[in-house]
Amino acid sequence: MADYIYIQDYSKRGKLGISKKCFEEIISISTNKIQGVQTAENQRNNKFLFSFHKPISCEIENGKLQINVQVKIKQGSNIDKICTTIQEQIAEDLTSMSELVPFSIKVKVVSII
Repeated sequence: MADYIYIQDYSKRGKLGISKKCFEEIISISTNKIQGVQTAENQRNNKFLFSFHKPISCEIENGKLQINVQVKIKQGSNIDKICTTIQEQIAEDLTSMSELVPFSIKVKVVSII
């Protein structure tokens, strides 16, 4: 399992490595742009110092980025339309920020708010 995706630099001076954390941050920003959607973060409880739950996760396998996003959607919203919008927004932002990285996006609705 890789922690970076490497892109050949167009100037032929080397390679550019983009980490999973960077991709997760881009995806978080993309998801937060959409109205009526929240990432499915756990409510922090005072007796716990941290949580193992991650609403946005990325895995890099064979040079392809596998993206999983768990969201909460506002009641009364069209779930299919919003999930498609989430996928399109993430794809657009990843393409514009990281050039031609191949990726797969899965959106999971975990709750209605």
